[in-house]
Amino acid sequence: MLINALDHFVILVPDAEAAADQYGLLLGRECDWKHHNPTDGTTTAVFFLGNTSVELLGPSGDGPVGARIREILGDKPGALTTLVFNTDDIHETHYSASRRGLRPEEIIGQSATYNGLTRSWSRFRCGDPLFDDVKVFMLSNTEGVKVVIPPRAGAATRVDHIVLNTANPERTMAAYGAKLDLRLALDRTNEKWGARFIFFRTHDLTIEVVQRLDGSMSAEDKDHLWGVTYEVNDLDDAHTRLTVAGVQVSEVRKGRKAGTRVMSVKSHDLGIPTLLLDNKGER
Repeated sequence: MLINALDHFVILVPDAEAAADQYGLLLGRECDWKHHNPTDGTTTAVFFLGNTSVELLGPSGDGPVGARIREILGDKPGALTTLVFNTDDIHETHYSASRRGLRPEEIIGQSATYNGLTRSWSRFRCGDPLFDDVKVFMLSNTEGVKVVIPPRAGAATRVDHIVLNTANPERTMAAYGAKLDLRLALDRTNEKWGARFIFFRTHDLTIEVVQRLDGSMSAEDKDHLWGVTYEVNDLDDAHTRLTVAGVQVSEVRKGRKAGTRVMSVKSHDLGIPTLLLDNKGER
């Protein structure tokens, strides 16, 4: 496969405008891009980070995609559903995906304008049932570039990792390792933490596959995206900023990865388990 990086991931939300305000407070950033698709019946709000983007996708008006989002969400505040990988050559990647049995759908070209700037891209979905409940797309940007606004103190700068829960790690390794050709960086079982951890790397972002050993998932349960860890430029500033703004967060604590500190986010997270992390170690 010709994958460069994770272009973005998608969180489905009931109202993209309201979710952008809420998530912007959490990330400490302004929304970088918005567009409305009346044909699909959706509104998109995007935050450009240093190594990927966060796309909030919600229903707006009538349209089949918006109706499907409402059906998926029910009364949930959000759902982390989709990984979109970047490629320089969408046609060659489509051919490769066909050869690898990823069941690629047709390539679709799209374009949108916001604040006088236009972005265009081509994409296709991989329909391989190995991905279970995770929607996987390939995308190539054909016009427009990401403009990342420098973050203020305590703001999110990049995504450290995205967590995917599985009950069948061998199947997941076949999907992301053998078929998508992501680099396997770690495969380790930690009895103390009650899980097997499989790390796939794409550019400088990790997709952390977790098989929990407590039997909470059965062999019939489908793989699903679970949570996100964002890196911030100063965790102490982030803790102060969020606490003052009324966002519920835990105390800062030592992270599992050496030299890191983390805190849990307990509100304004759109229902997605969320950690904030920095690499400054203990003080």
